[in-house]
Amino acid sequence: MIQKIIVRGKEKNVDTEAKLTFGELKVGDRFIAFPLPGDNKGHGGYKGIHYICQKKQKLILLNYVTLCSGVEGHMPENAPVIKVR
Repeated sequence: MIQKIIVRGKEKNVDTEAKLTFGELKVGDRFIAFPLPGDNKGHGGYKGIHYICQKKQKLILLNYVTLCSGVEGHMPENAPVIKVR
């Protein structure tokens, strides 16, 4: 199912059925880390803020960057993600 989200004032399409692992993404692909189950009141869940990230070159420690802030981080290869088109 394709859902529209707003990113920096622009609409983006997200295929919510396109759940992959981080390792399946190509360098340069944009993604949202798949939300963890929670109570939607600040403890995980789908209603929180989810940042769009981009996969970087494979490095040991820093393998993705958050697009809105430029913060780099590490994500395990088996982490579930949703690819953003």
